[in-house]
Amino acid sequence: MGPVGEAVSDFSHRGGLRSRIGFGVAVVILALIVVLSLLASVVAPFDPIAQNLGNAMAAPGSKHWLGTDSLGRDVLSRLIWGIRPALGGMLISIATAIVLGVPWGLVAGYASGMVDMVLMRVVDALLVFPGLVLVLVLTAVLGANLENSMLALGIIYAPVLARVVRSGVITVRNREFVTVTRLYGLSPWYRMWRHVMPNALGPAVVQTTLLAGTSLLAQVGLGFLGIGVQPPLASWGGSLAEAFQYIVVRPSATFAPGLLVAIVVVCIYRVGDEIRDRVMRDS
Repeated sequence: MGPVGEAVSDFSHRGGLRSRIGFGVAVVILALIVVLSLLASVVAPFDPIAQNLGNAMAAPGSKHWLGTDSLGRDVLSRLIWGIRPALGGMLISIATAIVLGVPWGLVAGYASGMVDMVLMRVVDALLVFPGLVLVLVLTAVLGANLENSMLALGIIYAPVLARVVRSGVITVRNREFVTVTRLYGLSPWYRMWRHVMPNALGPAVVQTTLLAGTSLLAQVGLGFLGIGVQPPLASWGGSLAEAFQYIVVRPSATFAPGLLVAIVVVCIYRVGDEIRDRVMRDS
């Protein structure tokens, strides 16, 4: 191996090492977030809804590490308690998208023909409309709370996941191992669920991680608008909205909730990148 080859190999090795370190850090941070959500009642230093108007908008200090909000509530405690609705809402939206989107794309990709055309035209019709507007409409119909807003978000994400699943199914449905199952007289439903779907879900898994990060951002945005977890309960979007009202008085108040959301979303995307790389290596 010449000097150029050694340089390329060394660069690739260092890049791979940095990638593994980044993935490890992302997993550790996400695991810590989950642990904090489970132990919120033990870890949080204060009651997240306890008010102390005499200590409102206090700067970070030894007692309140991230300061207090406009009602004197401890910001750190509210962020810790806000993990539960953040993760719970994300799981609701992703579960809804999977339950609706995976069978949708599976049937469309495997059946082809008129069935495929009709199902995909429905996907196109739903994707034409702005997603946030549809979420707001569905939430207004179902009721403005966390569960309904995340359910509406999952319904909006289902066509996206269906399209990805369909693409994976199309690449798999005519392969040899599927053709062999036809010779044994297995039913189309059996072939579709037992042989086609397990081998076509790689891209869908990657897409799910992307939707997880997007759903968390959407949930924070809806919470910022007052749709989702209702006051005085703690939520990341609510904390950001409360801090934003006093951004002129104390601009740094928005740093903690904003930075926390950004870090968690980046970690989710980093895990998604690792899953994507492994799926590409295995394909």
